[in-house]
Amino acid sequence: MDFLRQQLFNIIAFVFLGLFVAVWGTVLLRVGFWIPDGRTVAPPLNGALVTAAGVLATSLSSLTASALGFTIAEVRRDEREQEARRPSGPGAPGGAMAFNPSEVTARLSGRIVAAVVVYLAVGLLVLLLWLIKGTASTDLIGAFALSLLGWLIGAAGVVFQTEKPTT
Repeated sequence: MDFLRQQLFNIIAFVFLGLFVAVWGTVLLRVGFWIPDGRTVAPPLNGALVTAAGVLATSLSSLTASALGFTIAEVRRDEREQEARRPSGPGAPGGAMAFNPSEVTARLSGRIVAAVVVYLAVGLLVLLLWLIKGTASTDLIGAFALSLLGWLIGAAGVVFQTEKPTT
């Protein structure tokens, strides 16, 4: 029982990520192997699968984005506190401390790193399928592909941003 207590969060994360991969894997297979038949414009997916896929994608997107955002804010706060403790005056190093992305990645738990990697891997597969299948895809695939692009733009904004020095 102690093992379960110690690993409870890892078990929950594994089940959640496994369910995400299983549901989206099913969607990808159904859409990927569907051949247009002239009667329908996209492969039919049942409502439960569409709902589960949408909820899981939205949840994982917001969970990873918020975890990354909170960690970045925490690192920036700590860097500002360290900067405030540094001596000032003539001869002291000046200017704002540069943002340290390695500190952010060092503070992320293995569960968050796994979630980001899984979300990106499945999302990129969905995006590729959407680009390849085009209109023979489902609205669900298009929605997740666009959501992934939005998530990537937000992440890229953090990755490529520059800090302005304070005076």
